[in-house]
Amino acid sequence: MPRMCPKVNMTSGEDAIARSPLQRHLAWWGVDRALPGAAIVLDFIQAYAARLATQLPYPTSHAEWQVRADDVGKRLRRSLGLDKLAACRHLPEAQVVGILPRAGYTIEKVIYETLPGLWAAAHVYIPTGLRAPAPAVLFAPGHWMENGKLEPDIQMCCANLALRGLVVLVYDPIGQGERLGDWMEHGHLEPLLVGVSQTGLMVWESMCALDYLLSRPEVDAARVGMTGASGGGLNTFYTSVLDARVAVSVPVCFVTTFYQMMTAERDRNWEDGVDLCNQVPEVMAYAEMSDIGGLFAPKPLCLIAAQRDWMFPIAGTRAAYRRLQEIYRFWGAEQNVQLVEVDAEHGYTRPMREAMYGWMLRWLQGEGDGAPSPERECDLLPAPYPPALTYIAPPDPADLPILRHRADYPQENPGWCFPSGRSAPCGVAITRLAQRMAAELPVPALPDATTWPTQRAEWLARVHALLGRMPPRRPLVGDRTYNQVLQYGLFAERVVFESEPDIAVPAMFLAPAEWQRYLPVVIYVDEWGKQVGLETGCVEALLRAGLAVLALDVRGVGESAVSDFEAATNALMSDRPLFGQRVWDVLRAVDYLWRRIYIGVQIDKGRIGCWGRGMGGLLCLYAAALDERLAASVLWETPLSYRDLIVERPAFPPSAFLFDA
Repeated sequence: MPRMCPKVNMTSGEDAIARSPLQRHLAWWGVDRALPGAAIVLDFIQAYAARLATQLPYPTSHAEWQVRADDVGKRLRRSLGLDKLAACRHLPEAQVVGILPRAGYTIEKVIYETLPGLWAAAHVYIPTGLRAPAPAVLFAPGHWMENGKLEPDIQMCCANLALRGLVVLVYDPIGQGERLGDWMEHGHLEPLLVGVSQTGLMVWESMCALDYLLSRPEVDAARVGMTGASGGGLNTFYTSVLDARVAVSVPVCFVTTFYQMMTAERDRNWEDGVDLCNQVPEVMAYAEMSDIGGLFAPKPLCLIAAQRDWMFPIAGTRAAYRRLQEIYRFWGAEQNVQLVEVDAEHGYTRPMREAMYGWMLRWLQGEGDGAPSPERECDLLPAPYPPALTYIAPPDPADLPILRHRADYPQENPGWCFPSGRSAPCGVAITRLAQRMAAELPVPALPDATTWPTQRAEWLARVHALLGRMPPRRPLVGDRTYNQVLQYGLFAERVVFESEPDIAVPAMFLAPAEWQRYLPVVIYVDEWGKQVGLETGCVEALLRAGLAVLALDVRGVGESAVSDFEAATNALMSDRPLFGQRVWDVLRAVDYLWRRIYIGVQIDKGRIGCWGRGMGGLLCLYAAALDERLAASVLWETPLSYRDLIVERPAFPPSAFLFDA
């Protein structure tokens, strides 16, 4: 249903505002000017991320590291939501649905359920002629979306490990290969509300894959490694440190520093606003990547990096490796951590794979010294999609005949585990899981007069925790009136106040020209900024009711507009979510009105209210809960419950999805 503003009854042509749109007057008067520095929001979040990194504990002894590691591990599990997912565990037996004999190994096609309704397709590579349980490797594919486990480079990797005597399990991650849905499958927002992150779903699925892999009689459970590149490197990195069953880890093209990763994605909107895999909730508030990698010590860890990787910069990789060397030194195990740099771009190229083979052979089979092991040529299964139809690299004009027949793909493939090469949609299952988890949350009893003070204090503490760290409530500085006009029956000011250092909030203060008494004022907060309220008549409706209005742009909308997905998910990684930052802007608007004094008529500071539209309504709701000076709050086109946001295609911006709300 389209969002509409309340109708305003116009009087005769005597009213100048009725004859001409309010926004036109502001343009004529030069009151509503652009704010310099539209990049302030991303700049602010990046600068805050850099400060967080400098404030992290830095253990200098084994004993100090043990205390630090325990804290990081517990907080990381919470950030991923693993304990919440464990409570939903429902794993029927896996089914072997086909066998493909190959030269030197066999591929078994397997399907299994990782969460209710979430079915995975996997290949298990079994070396020919095994006489005893063998070491095994779990391969987590990266964002090879279309082909998944059947991507040629992935097949080559798995086949070469099998030819070296290792059992390998490779599966299609959510939204890839036989589980390919749409491009939103890697950016589900709704699980965040129940305390589950996209990264957590990925790690959980790898843990389920390990459950099955270790149940196989061919596998020696004491000798299990894991590898993957890009998103698979991410998956390998987090799974390895949280699942003790992984004995050897080789994350490829992922490990860097969180700040370097965020900076590299600047203005790219995290892969067009559909990828939540990298943005682990709150992680930057308590750990750096090297801290997380250090949880794996003293077990063998090999980082493989591309020197020309723009997504995960090599400078950050080198910094992380230096710190990992120090942590491994606490254990006297410096030889167990290694960095291999390859002159390449992002991917899992042959030199990278050969470095991985050597590391796995050394630590899982006791063969060699870890030096690269040459790759052998293998007879691979056909890929369902040709390279021109994958997103790995831009196509060549010579590929136009294929590009113009995209509907002919994927072509039937012997490697498919599901009959049509398609599982049930992942997105539906993920949304239903989040809905179920929300439905099972306890509903607090309504307080009575006796219990209300205690209950209110508990709820306020919870609100503060959700909104994250707030800066000190200092007197406003830097607030300025840029223009003031009294004309056409209207008093108008353009004002800017500093919500906190480096964040300027622009606003319009408007009042009827016949301002002869203490005037109630409404803070107007629109999901898309103050101009929407000025252009649609919302602000005029308040003026006609005899109210003054302070219409503001909270950070990231209006004059400082930025991709909500990029800003919100960047901030998600810190202890200051974007939603909480915006609530702070509303609270500072109250401060601005509270201290504003006119020589003549005044604002009625006993009657300050707020009206929010869409997301702005939620901001006003939280602000009113935190500041007793707000006498009333009106929410318009705002969800009544967070449960209303747990749908497959949410209609509200990413910043509304607070973690573990």
